[in-house]
Amino acid sequence: MDSSLTPAITRGGITQFFVEHRVLGWLAMIAVLAWGCLSFTQLPQQEDPTFPTHDAVLITVMPGAPAEVMKKEITIKLEAALVKLPTLEKLQSQSKDNVSIIVVTLKTDRKEVIEAHWKQAKELIAEVKLPEGCNEPRLETDFQLPATLLFSVLADDGTKAGEAADIIEQELKKVPSTGRIRQFGHPPAEILSFEDMVAASYSTRTLHREGDGPLKPSASVLVAVEMKAGNIIRDFKTDVLAQIEKTKMPEGVRVITVSDQPAATAHRIEEFLRCFIEAVIVVVLVALLLMDWRTALVVAVAIPLTIAMTLGGMAALDVPLQQISIAALIISLGMLVDDPVVASDGINRELAEGQPRGIAAWLGPFKLRRAIFFGTVINIVAFLPLALLPGDMGAFIISLPIVITLALVSSRIVSMTFIPLLGYYLLKGQKGFDAVSGSHPLYRLVPVYRAALQFGLRRPLATVLGAFALLAASTALIPLFGKQFFPAAERNQLLVDIQLPEGSPIEQTMAVTARMGDFLQKDDAIQSAVMVSGGGTPMFYYNVLPRQSAANVAQVLVNTRKAEDVPALIVHLREVFDREITDALCLVKQIEQGPALETPIQIEVSGPGYLEAKVAKVAEELRKAGAYKVHDDSAILSRLNQRRTITVKALAPFGELASRILAKAREHFPKEGIAFGGEERELTNSQREMERVLKISLALIALAMVIQFRSIMKSLVVMLTVPLGLIGAFTGLATTHASFGFMALIGIVSLAGVIVSHIIVLSDFIEEERAAGVELEKALMHAALVRLRAVLATVFATVCGLIPLALTGGELWRPLTAVHIFGLLFATVLTLLVLPVLYFLFARWKWIK
Repeated sequence: MDSSLTPAITRGGITQFFVEHRVLGWLAMIAVLAWGCLSFTQLPQQEDPTFPTHDAVLITVMPGAPAEVMKKEITIKLEAALVKLPTLEKLQSQSKDNVSIIVVTLKTDRKEVIEAHWKQAKELIAEVKLPEGCNEPRLETDFQLPATLLFSVLADDGTKAGEAADIIEQELKKVPSTGRIRQFGHPPAEILSFEDMVAASYSTRTLHREGDGPLKPSASVLVAVEMKAGNIIRDFKTDVLAQIEKTKMPEGVRVITVSDQPAATAHRIEEFLRCFIEAVIVVVLVALLLMDWRTALVVAVAIPLTIAMTLGGMAALDVPLQQISIAALIISLGMLVDDPVVASDGINRELAEGQPRGIAAWLGPFKLRRAIFFGTVINIVAFLPLALLPGDMGAFIISLPIVITLALVSSRIVSMTFIPLLGYYLLKGQKGFDAVSGSHPLYRLVPVYRAALQFGLRRPLATVLGAFALLAASTALIPLFGKQFFPAAERNQLLVDIQLPEGSPIEQTMAVTARMGDFLQKDDAIQSAVMVSGGGTPMFYYNVLPRQSAANVAQVLVNTRKAEDVPALIVHLREVFDREITDALCLVKQIEQGPALETPIQIEVSGPGYLEAKVAKVAEELRKAGAYKVHDDSAILSRLNQRRTITVKALAPFGELASRILAKAREHFPKEGIAFGGEERELTNSQREMERVLKISLALIALAMVIQFRSIMKSLVVMLTVPLGLIGAFTGLATTHASFGFMALIGIVSLAGVIVSHIIVLSDFIEEERAAGVELEKALMHAALVRLRAVLATVFATVCGLIPLALTGGELWRPLTAVHIFGLLFATVLTLLVLPVLYFLFARWKWIK
């Protein structure tokens, strides 16, 4: 388009200011980089996001009372009081001999609101009249806080280990950043209460190696240490280990670390930072491929400036560094170069058309300010509605939309301030692909694209129908997807849950764990193992919930030498324990990510009719479908939301998806009194919430475009290209064998905005050409070629920036990256053709002026 046809622009706001006051611009640039570096060193670090603690356990003890009495006289009365809580979400109870256990789940809310409701719960409990001889109910609201460091104190006997654990606890209290310290396996000196009796039944033994020697068993006491909020986790570990190192221990005592959250955090952050650096390099290489070296250098400098500003925003909003927030930086990397690429392209075009350097540097970005602004807004509204997800999933993912929004806002600021400044010194002018000739290798694509577009404009209806027919055909891939809510955590740990029949004495449970220890000692892949009898291990990971103490319950935490050893070890241990340990239920489990689930398959059986018959039918069908370790809790008087409920639970054979097994079995379940828990319930709830978020996101994207184009029909043209991204999304999931779960849903929800933001610069230029009076078909062809480089650069930067995360980010990110990589590639190829053709059709039908 001839620049002479455009009204003269004499002022360019802050963009012009940074070009004309360059010394201030350089000082601001240095300040931003310093702010980012300082923020990075002070940001808290975590391995994973923190879930809000909105669960509590209410334990009531009545020595000598049988389970039926506990249910009628205590559990039912307490449940009736707790249902008065205004934000109650779920009540789960178990009534056993001597003890009633009620797990209370509130709806997710702010910390102060939840604390107020726990206070109200205590008041309601205090009003309940309980039988004589019943101990005061105890409401534990902090039972889900994981230990930052878990130590095993080893000695020749339990008494000496307990004495050493007492010394360690006293010494660690001197460390200012230390929070709660708890001991497990330290028997009380006297049995004065039921709680003392339970504690006396809780015992731990630890298998450990000295160097490369064999695994040896030792009596042990576990010491769980929590870090106070607001401290740096690596400094906390250094201080704690230093304090233990200088503590004088009794002779023969040794302290080993059996769960090390700081080390896991450091490893996770190191992996993601490496992934991030690789992504930066890839994005810069893409810029070099599609642009001259000067433009690529400007884009490369924009990346650290934008990241520095984003890190400053994270520090201001108290967003810690963890796998979700760092992955958000990687995901946003391709998008945050969108604005600098478009701004640089505008500067190059003004220079190529003969504008003086001092004017072209600010005029190019200033002319494109609306396109840049609305592209940024659309990208933001593609992700920001994810912050509306309720419950634990919202808390898990909240840092993703926050960090991406910060990065995109920062990118907008950088593109309108520092890019004009850098462009003034570095850029020399570069024409678009509308030029007749050029030396760039990608000019070879121009004749192909021109011919395809000319063909589409000659046969517009057939072109559009063909694209949407391809979309319809892609839905045939959906049955190929496996469904998995969250993948396993890639840690060097696994768990073995052990349960003997109700009423089994602690001696029998200890005998089972001892036999299990004999088998574990023979495996060279194991570095250490904590064997707990009479309960479960202390909580050491955010979604591994502690087990309630009972004489018939045990748990083993196994640490392997490497995370890669875990899958083969699980298969091996399942075979051995299934063959050798037949008097107890042994569940060898991989540690999962996402919300805590005892087992992925859970069927809740309740309602009228003979429950045992329904339970037997459900269990039979699950076994026929191939489920592993089908079991139920019928031996315990369990209730769910005040109704007698028996839950049938199962695992999937290792390497198989629980969803496939459940899909085979569910057709034959009883028609009434059946509810799905576990992974099925979580995925169903997430799909429902994601649909709501997607509607909000699409509505906001459409609104932004209506405001930009001042036309509903012109916005509709762009929105009609959005579904074409599903062709690539479905192809990506099927090609990479990624499961359809929570992260795939996030990818699909956010894909719409990413597609629109990349293609909107093309639509914006079509409008400029039309406003200048250029004939329709010529305007469409010219605009498509002019903006081709900017579209390809931003799309390839986003796609290629995701490749390191896809390859090395782990199973959690594979579905999302597959959706975005394939979705963007397919959508870009199709929309570069379909968008001008749709515009042509709408104009021919007089729907667009």
